[in-house]
Amino acid sequence: MVKRYLLYLICSAAPVIAQTTVQDPLYYLDTRDRVNAYVFRTYTDPVRLGWLAFDSAKDTWTKDPHEWDRSPESFSYRFASGWGRRIVRNTAQLGLETALREDSRYRLSGSRVFRERVLFAVSHSVLAYRPDGTVGPAYGRVAAGVIGAAASSTWHPHPMSAGSVMNGVGQSALDRACNNLLTEFAPDLRAFGRRTWNRLRAK
Repeated sequence: MVKRYLLYLICSAAPVIAQTTVQDPLYYLDTRDRVNAYVFRTYTDPVRLGWLAFDSAKDTWTKDPHEWDRSPESFSYRFASGWGRRIVRNTAQLGLETALREDSRYRLSGSRVFRERVLFAVSHSVLAYRPDGTVGPAYGRVAAGVIGAAASSTWHPHPMSAGSVMNGVGQSALDRACNNLLTEFAPDLRAFGRRTWNRLRAK
């Protein structure tokens, strides 16, 4: 729990400590790209759906929330709740980022230093790119996290409160940071997997 709130603190401070400028203005999405990205990450991305199922299974095992037991029916409640929150959050993010002209897709850091890559990935969980190539706070993503947490309280057993909303926003930032880290180190993991596979085949 302490580590989670520490990560929340880092993410909150990220806009201050990680103001940067990217060199490629083509990073900015047009409306068609935004919609295609929204549909993929909300409805059809198998990796995100797999993680949603894993998280739902974990929460079912730990009985979180305790009002839902460990039955298959309760697993479906948790899965539907998580997916519903994602749909609301991503839909709100699509509208807000379009209006604010933000692009919060993650870009690889380009660094070879492990610590710098980790900080870059974590900080960019709450940062977004602008059309001129600058990077600043991801207002649309943060606001969408608040909207998603507030909306999910209408069907979740726990009532809406300031704490639950902040927890939802923090969880959204934490999930984003984890996704960024996987994206940042995915090329290294793939290269490691290829080397390992080649060594096994050579034996």
